[in-house]
Order: sequence, then C-alpha cells, then structure tokens
Amino acid sequence: MAVLYHNPRCSKSRQAVELCKASSLDIDIHFYLTSPLDYDTLHSLLSRLEGDLTRAVRWTDKAFKEIDSPDVDRTSIDSVARFLSMHGHLMERPWFDNGNFTRIGRPVDCLVVLLQ
Repeated sequence: MAVLYHNPRCSKSRQAVELCKASSLDIDIHFYLTSPLDYDTLHSLLSRLEGDLTRAVRWTDKAFKEIDSPDVDRTSIDSVARFLSMHGHLMERPWFDNGNFTRIGRPVDCLVVLLQ
C-alpha cells in the first residue's frame, strides 16, 4: 500500500491528499506530526528517495534556524534520518512512498502520474 506523509498545515500537502482521494489507488494518509517517524522508517524512505537528498529537509524554515547548532550532514542518509527523527516538523512535505521509491510532492503535480 502506498503512503502519503502529510502535514495538514501545508497547502501543498492538503492538495496531495485531494489527489490521493481522487485516485483509484489504496493510499494510507500518515499524519507524521502526530505520529512521528522513527529513524529506521526515515532511513528506509530516504534510501528510496528520488532526487536530491537535500530536498528532504526544510533548511530555510524559521524553526530550523532556531535549532541550537543543528548537527546534520546534508549529503548523508544516516545524518538526515537522525535529524528528522528528532525534528520531524522540519520534513519537507508531502512525501509519497509506494514501497519502491519515495517522492517529495513539490510541486504537487509530480505526484499526478503516480496516482493514475
């Protein structure tokens, strides 16, 4: 089963939920802020991530800048997974995972082909 990792505060994530609902696929909507992802899950998702690993984190978010000396290697799956397991609210959103690969839904249109 595919999973959409969703943050309801994000308009792009809400748009992705609507696309999932309109799809004929069986997609689980995971609210990662209320059910945080652990290191192993994040590592697995990141190891299947399409594209640049640096897109996984909201580096320019005000909350990121407020973290005291964020220790994260932007090029390391281990480091990014560890960081996001502690600071899940800084995960870029939404993420779509079909078990074979993970895709960040920005722009949301990049999810359309996956949901057909």
